[in-house]
Amino acid sequence: MRAANQRPILALGTAALLLGLAGCTAGRRTSPSTPRSATQAKIAALNTQRELPPIAGPIAQPGKPSDSEFSAEHPRVQSFVGQYQTSLRATMQRALERGSKYFPRIARILAQEGVPAELAYLPIIESGFSVHAVSHAGAVGPWQFVRGTGERYGLRIDGYVDERRDPMKATRAAARYLRDLYERFGDWHLALAGYNTGEGNIERIQNWKGCEDYWEMSDRGYLPNETQEFVPRFLAAVEVATSPEEYGFEVPAADPPHFETIEVTRPISLKAVAQLSGSDEGTIRELNPALNRGMVPPQGYRIRLPKGTREQFQIALASYREPVVVSPPPGSRRVHRVRRGETLQTVAKRYGVSTEELLKANGMRAGRALKTGQELRIPAKPGRSRVVASLAGAPGRYFD
Repeated sequence: MRAANQRPILALGTAALLLGLAGCTAGRRTSPSTPRSATQAKIAALNTQRELPPIAGPIAQPGKPSDSEFSAEHPRVQSFVGQYQTSLRATMQRALERGSKYFPRIARILAQEGVPAELAYLPIIESGFSVHAVSHAGAVGPWQFVRGTGERYGLRIDGYVDERRDPMKATRAAARYLRDLYERFGDWHLALAGYNTGEGNIERIQNWKGCEDYWEMSDRGYLPNETQEFVPRFLAAVEVATSPEEYGFEVPAADPPHFETIEVTRPISLKAVAQLSGSDEGTIRELNPALNRGMVPPQGYRIRLPKGTREQFQIALASYREPVVVSPPPGSRRVHRVRRGETLQTVAKRYGVSTEELLKANGMRAGRALKTGQELRIPAKPGRSRVVASLAGAPGRYFD
């Protein structure tokens, strides 16, 4: 579901012989009409034969995948295993470190949804476990959902909320999508290929080329270059992440964030949430990555709070005064720090100004790309007001 930036790796030596054949050999395809219960029973039986493969020590003891569909023996897979130890080493290290924080809950959700535990490593190659990852095609979050697929699997995506960035909610959606793909193709290689390029593309290859095996599809050039790399890259990531120390990686143990949830029925800034809960804004934002405008949406939302702060927040919220609109103080100005994936157009839209005004305020020329972390001056609009949020017994503070 996300475009790769690397070129295809070397084909197998036997590829030339395969290309001389008139058609593809029969594979292990299961009919799309396979009952859900039968497919889930097959997956459940598969899971009972393997240990849960951890990224870091505190989860469980490392164990090698037992099913051949997750084997690293194929030469293309071994090529990527080598790259993860050399040219892609830094990328793999960052992904393992990020993943160690999310992996326990991700693995638990996958087990609940009845899919193999190895799929918990898919975000390594999709996003490096970054909740802020955005592809050139508009795929977002750790599992790199495009909007249509995310909404189809129950993720809320609108001007205030993008649950593709929520590791837990996106994991559940991804697990259900992958399970549906497996039910359709009866093969995890093809299911993963469908996840990357779309199930319709895989079905067309099966129907038009008579090809039922992922590796033959790849060797014959039927798959997009990205999809040719996608499955071996994933299988290599499983191999390395299952036993990181064996491949020279040190992954510090990272406890997952402990939180409790509460339904908030009115808009409130995440800055105010942090103050009311006795926490800090960075922690609140990290716990609620789906809230992409720094506030609880007008229609309300169930938010996460640091464990042990719910009661304090609930009491403080009851006496929290509704924001009032006032004029901005003289000489005030706004500064926006550019986040990954943002453009001049998205920043201008967020603040209700034109791109021309934004360019002029920052002395920039059209066509210049923004850099992550860059600060932009946001021009004030005539008659613009700010919101002052007053906490009970506390002075008013300005929130953009």
